[in-house]
Amino acid sequence: MYKASAGIALPTSIIGSLPRPNWYTAVLGSRSFLEAMVNSRYREQYEDAVSCFLRAQEIAGLDICTDGDAHYDEEVGGMSWQSYPLTHMDGFAEEAEAMVYKIGAVAYPRGHILHDFLEARVFPRIVGPIGRGRLQYAAMWKTAQRMTKKPIKFGTILPELIAASVEDDYYKDPVERTWAISDALNAELNELADVGCPVLQMEEPQIHMVPARGKTFGKLDVDDLVKIFNNTVKGLRSKTEVWCHTCWGNPSQQRIFRDVQSYQPTLEALNKIDADALTFETCSSGQGQEGRHRRDRPPYPAGGTTGRDRRADTGSAQIYSAGTADHFVGLRYGPRRYGPPPRHL
Repeated sequence: MYKASAGIALPTSIIGSLPRPNWYTAVLGSRSFLEAMVNSRYREQYEDAVSCFLRAQEIAGLDICTDGDAHYDEEVGGMSWQSYPLTHMDGFAEEAEAMVYKIGAVAYPRGHILHDFLEARVFPRIVGPIGRGRLQYAAMWKTAQRMTKKPIKFGTILPELIAASVEDDYYKDPVERTWAISDALNAELNELADVGCPVLQMEEPQIHMVPARGKTFGKLDVDDLVKIFNNTVKGLRSKTEVWCHTCWGNPSQQRIFRDVQSYQPTLEALNKIDADALTFETCSSGQGQEGRHRRDRPPYPAGGTTGRDRRADTGSAQIYSAGTADHFVGLRYGPRRYGPPPRHL
């Protein structure tokens, strides 16, 4: 359902987190968002940061704004994107420990910038049934939405990446835990849609990574991952606008593949996801046929982003003409998750 982008020929927004101001020193940690907001210092700094992010986006003229992922703590390589669900969902241990990434990661040598990224993977293990716990996405969205008349988009990591990040003492195999995480996220996202969030952004399904890395866990192929995505967003499109963001990773602005990858082998699978908008990272990999791929259902937004080029003064995103598509999205990466902050938005 087009809500935030309805009636706009080229709706513009950002993808990713915005740089944390130097004065924003309060840390959420494993506390719930509502618990942290009782603390006067955290509340003041959090709300001031969100307000700054929104004013900058409004000045830039964006149609759809975000809260800049202000609830994420300042972790190496933007690791809070993954650690936040792990420390706030039910079923995880209280103590964190070093984890091995289970999706085709290379053991980079000490001194390499990506060694720091992998070494920062200190997460709790699964010890019981997964539940939505204290994610509290609705409370975060309400905090931002009351500060602006612009629609606020809210994003979340997807189940297969969460499942690949941790050790598991409860589920018999990674496929079972992936589905459990999917069900938990679906419950949280439906609550978020029910309170009025106009755009939900699903971040990084691993569908397009299968040709490069092989089946997820050696078991989940592209069709399986499409089913997991559609389960995660089940019931949402009748309530709100659903975006799907895809990219090639680029933690700390580094390529994780030796060769430039393409979406081409998985376009048919991506065509089956239950989303209103799909974004491609095409500035670094080339447009190829992504923008010209025909969707057999209603109008399909398409945009071009890069996870690598942070030149804020010239713009880090390009918008490609999508040929037969008749609804487009203008996109811009936020830099914090991938590299240093720009001089201005």
